[in-house]
Order: sequence, then structure tokens, then C-alpha cells
Amino acid sequence: MARNEQREQRPGAKGQTPTTPLTTEQQASLAGLMEQFPTLAQGLRAVAQDAQPGQDALERRASLAAPLAPVTDAAEPVAVAFAQRLGEQRGAHANDAIEVAQALGDLEARGAVAREARRARIRLRSAGAQASITIPPAPMVGRLAGATTEAATSTPTTAASPEATRDGHAVIPPPAPRKPQLVEAYATRTRESGELSLALAWQEGHDADLVRGYLFGLDFFQEGVKYCILTETMSKRSFMRETVEKMRTAEGAAAIKITWAQARRFVQEALAVNTWRGTEPSADFINHREQIDERLLAEPEDDEQRVAIAAEEQRVAREGDRPFMAPNMEAEETIANWIGAWSFGDFGMAYDLLANDNPARQQQSRDEYITLRHQWVAEAKPAALRLTMIREQERHASVLWTPSSAGAVGANARQEYEAFWSLALQDSPLGGQLDELPMGTLVSAESGRHWYWTAYTMQRDHSSSLWLVARQRDEGAVSQGLPLEELQKRITEAHTSVEQIAEKAPQDPRSKESLDAVRAVTAILTAAQHYGDALIARLPLDEETYQATLQDARALGAHERAVALLERMRGRFADETRIIFELGVEQYLTAEQYAQQGQNEAAAEWLGRSTATMTHVVEEDRTAQHLQGLGELLARQGHFTQAEARLHEAITLDSESAQLYTDLAEALMGQASGENLDTPAQPTEDERLALARQALDALREASKIDSNTPRLFTRMGAIYETLGQHDDAVLAFEEAIRHDPGDDAAFYTLGSLFLSHREPERARPLLETAVQIEPLSIQYHLSLAACYAALDRGREASRELDRIDQLQPGLPQVAELRTIIARQAQNPKKK
Repeated sequence: MARNEQREQRPGAKGQTPTTPLTTEQQASLAGLMEQFPTLAQGLRAVAQDAQPGQDALERRASLAAPLAPVTDAAEPVAVAFAQRLGEQRGAHANDAIEVAQALGDLEARGAVAREARRARIRLRSAGAQASITIPPAPMVGRLAGATTEAATSTPTTAASPEATRDGHAVIPPPAPRKPQLVEAYATRTRESGELSLALAWQEGHDADLVRGYLFGLDFFQEGVKYCILTETMSKRSFMRETVEKMRTAEGAAAIKITWAQARRFVQEALAVNTWRGTEPSADFINHREQIDERLLAEPEDDEQRVAIAAEEQRVAREGDRPFMAPNMEAEETIANWIGAWSFGDFGMAYDLLANDNPARQQQSRDEYITLRHQWVAEAKPAALRLTMIREQERHASVLWTPSSAGAVGANARQEYEAFWSLALQDSPLGGQLDELPMGTLVSAESGRHWYWTAYTMQRDHSSSLWLVARQRDEGAVSQGLPLEELQKRITEAHTSVEQIAEKAPQDPRSKESLDAVRAVTAILTAAQHYGDALIARLPLDEETYQATLQDARALGAHERAVALLERMRGRFADETRIIFELGVEQYLTAEQYAQQGQNEAAAEWLGRSTATMTHVVEEDRTAQHLQGLGELLARQGHFTQAEARLHEAITLDSESAQLYTDLAEALMGQASGENLDTPAQPTEDERLALARQALDALREASKIDSNTPRLFTRMGAIYETLGQHDDAVLAFEEAIRHDPGDDAAFYTLGSLFLSHREPERARPLLETAVQIEPLSIQYHLSLAACYAALDRGREASRELDRIDQLQPGLPQVAELRTIIARQAQNPKKK
């Protein structure tokens, strides 16, 4: 589920796409794609939302492919590098990245690009990102109908008619088989991703060259049988060309022959996931269940098939699904795949990724291993895996550390790695029976998230050519046993190392050196946090230790971890109100992070917690700061009337805070917008204008206190325009630009204002500046293109529209403007 950065530096490794150095032009193209991938994700979501019920799958796939044009049109090395970079995204951009990676993985025709996109999707999924778009499978039945007709019409007459003759004698066709026979069966080597595709061909009649395809998509994490497609009858040759070869291209991975018993087992295991998760298999599978049972799933009467099933069971007990995993996985990928499979409940794959001499395999069979952990999942309910980082292990990380043999060759080569990750789960007595379940060095009482630090000895398996987990160590538990002085020493060393890296940080934040520096700092500070957890356990009443660990969490943007630390601080130190206030702030920041990742349900839950915490703070200590914090949260939830009341109360306590007045203005304009949850009725026009005037008065008060308040005059200009005071709005926006020459919103809004009043010459320099400040804004480019068109400057307008097409292809506004420009070109005197 994760790619090793070292792997990307070793071009030509077996089974992977060579990462040849990009030319300067290709690097520029890659940089452009990386800047616009959030826009690509927005385009994909827009297409998905606009999909009509019952829309043809092929049409929907084509619609979803349209926003990807900048990537699919790029040179293959650039597209491959882009897919690889998607997998490195974290934080706010991770959910955008996984949308693009998922779409590329399913829709990109170039196998190398699709393969890297699917690997990126796996890495992002392991890091907690979630895709909201479902890509429909290619409708094989429709595509294969033509091939079916051709095959059927080319069937020899001697095979179809008992009256046919050969040398004057009647030819009797061979009898039809007693039941359909499986003649071709293939599976993709993608089991490490938690998914697998099957293509089965059944001979149903007397002609050995005619088959019907059964195509299955299996998900061993959650969905079980995702899809099931039955094709029309076709020739074997067509089946190989139209299904197996297309499956290889679509999956970007090898498809290998399997037996009837193996196909049977895969489908049964996927159905077991449906049963365990309480979900239904795909509707098409249910519709064809009787046929599938008869051909594949029912207990066979044939002795050969019984023997085959027994042989497959014995093989699985030895090696599991290793033959169906990508053989070129690096050790880091195996670790990420193991953590992901274990966290998502795919314990069969987790068992298969353990080395043969791993103690867990010595103690339990595969079935015993799976059964116990399924029972644990039912009680612990693990969810929301977040994989922070996997890296080669530091020498002093564990007292049990053994020198790494990285770079060694041969079947017995071993490497040492460590992983930082977290998981939300509930305590379960069965957890004590799972040797691999680490100790959470920090646990959130609110969310149940446990933070882990684990280490792995990786061993190359000769028979499968896979890196497997030979040993696992709980570094979090080890850190708890270190002497006090050693913990303090390691924390000090960590901060010194971070300072040294910061001093040498390169200027270009997008360079590989910068990314490596960020990765190093993240790993160092994350390890320091675990040492801080251990120090807190030893010194539970030392507030300085809490604050230092809290500072590290904030430096990494680990706001949920900061919440857990503040939860532990409650009731331990004197300034309880301050601690609870900080807790509410961190809960709010956690909600913001979940919202940026597209996890709206989790964001709403955390926002509710933050509001409840701030309400408690206000009840305990009604200060202006506390009331302001609660007012902001209420406004964030759409409770603008309640927010206004809190902010008015705060102003009575502190009338010299400019920020309080700007927040009050926001709450008032929220009421004017008609989206106030406290008042279901829409405001009348008079009420809306009255609220706008009150908001303007509040901003004027803020200006008297501190005229440098960010975007103060931009807000004032927008309200003046709402009130119809155009000249005052222009003056306010000009004042905003004077105060902050980097305020792109001020330049854009003033330019749009001039454009709407048919003053394009005054609008042009303002819109050009807005685009320079924020070059990825589609709206800014659209307005500038419209301005150029109004000035009859078709070449410049077309240039802006070309840039929009690069950012988000297919926008109707672009097509409309191009039509206007074309008309102007035909009638140059018409303005």
C-alpha cells in the first residue's frame, strides 16, 4: 500500500516501470499537473454528482475520463511520475489525490500509468484518505456482443447440423457435455491491494471453441463480491482478447491462470466478507446465483473436483495467496499492505504476508488466525487507519535492534523498518490474545484513536520472491521502559536534528530535497512524540513535558493527537479553563482537517465536540476570548443568530478588539444570506439590507480600532455593493489593495465590479493581477477571459480559456466564451 522512495530511484527493477529522468520540459509539465490535481478532483466529483440514474456504464466512464485529459494527454513518463507523486500527498490534499488516483487507475489506457495510480490509491487509502467516486466497471456484455455474433456465424455447419455430410456420409456431432465445463480461468496478481479480478470461461455446448465469460470483481476488505458480469457466447480467442487482455491492461498487472478450485475459493472468501460485514454481494451476482452455485460454489459430486478442493486447501495452508500478489513489492510496501490488511480485517492476507518462521504462523493455522481476529474485530471495531510513515529503522530505536542488512543480496537478506500509525478502536479482552496488537502510547478518550510505533524485520522469501514479515516489535512499548534520562536525551537529540535540517532546507519546496527534509522532520518529531508519551507516563504531573509534546504535535499539524494530550491534562493542572479552551480549539482544527479530507461526517462530529467544549468553557469563565471562540464555532455551524448574541456579549466585555467586530459582521451577513439555522424563514429584502448595514457598522468600528485587520476593506466593499453603493464599494476595494497588495480577493472583486458595470479597461489590470497572485483559480481566469473578450482581444481571451481547459476541461462557460470570440473574429467591427 505504500511505495518506497528508494524504489523510485532504482529504474528498471523487475516488474515495475523504469523511472527514467524527466527532461526539463517534462518536469515543467509534471509541476503543472501537480498544481492542478485538486481541480481535477473537483471536476471528477462534479461529473459524478451530475450522473443520471440508469446512465449507461460506458457513457459514465467516458464522462469521468474527460476531466483527466491533462494527465491522459501528457507524455507517459510524466503521467507515471504524476501518479507516483499522488501517492505522496497527505493532509488536506490526500482526498483530492485519491479521487484522481482511483479514476486514473480504472480509466487510464496506459498500463504503466494505471498501475502506478492504483499503487498511489493504496498508499493514500492506508494514510486515511477516502475516495467518494465509484468508477463503474466496463460493460463487457455490450462490447462483446459484436464478437459473439461473429463467432456464432462462423461456426462450422458440421458442428451445428446432424444432417451435414463428409465424404458422402452423415456426421454425427459429439454429444453436448453433461454440464458446463470451465475451460479458461485467470486472476489478476493484485491480491496485495485487497482486491482481485477473475475471468472465467465456460464451455456450455458441444463446440469446444465457444465459451461464456463470467467476470468477478472481489474486495476482501469491505464489499465482498463487488461486481459480476456475464458475457454473451464468444470464441475462446475473443474471450482472451476481449476479457483477459483487457483485464490485464485495466488492472496494470499480470493475470495468471488459475484452477476451478482456486476460482471457487476466491469467490467463497469474498462471499464470506459479505456475510461477516453484513453486506450484500452485487445485484448481478444475486441474479445469477443459481448458475454460479451450480457451476462453481455447490459441493461437487465429482471425485476429481473434491480432490482439487482438498489440494487447494492444503496449498492455501502453506502459502495462502502469495502467488496472487505483485512479486515486485518492496519491503516498505509489504509492511504497509500488512498494516492495511490487518486494520481493514483482511486477516487472510495479513497471515500470508508473515514469513514462514514468524511465531504467529508457528502457533496458529491460517483459519485459526483469521477466526480469532474476526472475533476481536466484532468487539474492538477498528476503523480510520492513519499511516503516518514507514522508514528504515534508526539504530537506537530499540534495545533489541539488530544491524540492518539493507543492500544485502540473496534469499536470506533481511531489512529493519519502523512504522508510525494510528487506529480508532475500542478496548476488547481478546486484544490480549493478539501478539501483534501493539500498545498505544497515547489514546484519545473521545475518539478511541490509539497511536502506535512498531518495527519489523523483513525477510526475502525465496519461493515467492516477496518481502515478508519475519518479526514484529512494539517500539512504543519498548520506549515506555527506557530510563528517564535516556528519554530526555532522545527528545533533545530529536529537536537538535530538526533544527539542523531546517537550517539546510532547500529553497524550492517542491524539490526532492525538500520532500526528503519534510519526511525526515516528520519521522523525527513523530518518534519524539512517542518518547514524550513515555515521559508523561513517568512524570504525569510535569506540565512542561505535556507542553513540549503538545508543541511537537501542533508543529506536525497532528491536531487529533493534540486533543488526546489535552484530554490527559484535564484535572491535573491549575489553569483548567485554559486547558479546556485549548482543547476546544484543537477539536475545531481537527474538524477542519476532516472537512478538508472530504470526511464530512467525522468533521461534523468533531465540530459538535468543539462547540460543546467551548460552551462549557463559557459557562465556567465568561471572558471575551471564550465568547468569541464559541461565536466563531456557532457561525461555522450556521447558527448565526446565536453567534451574534455571543459576539455582542464579548464586545461588552472587550470593546477594543477589532476581530470581535469583524466576526460580528460575518455573523450578521450569515443571517442576511438566508442560510441561518436559527431562523428557518428567509429574510425579506428590507431585513437583508438592514443586516448588511449593521454589518457595515461593525466593520467601521473594527477599522477605527485596527485598520490593518486582514481583508477588512474587502469585506466592506462587498457590503457596499450589496447595498447598491457602487462608488463607496470601489473606494473600499482600492483601500483594501493599498493595505494589502497581496489580497487577490480585493483585486478580483473590484475587477469583476468594473466588468459588471461595462468598464472592461478598468477591470483588466485588476483581473490580471488577481490571476498572477492566484494562478490556479478558474473563476479568476474566466473573468479575465471575459474581460479580454469584451475588449475584443480574442488572442488573449483564447489563451486564458486554454489555461482553464488545462485546469478543468469541459466547462460550459469556456465553450460559451469561445463562441463569442469566434463571432467577434467573423465580425471584427461588432463590439
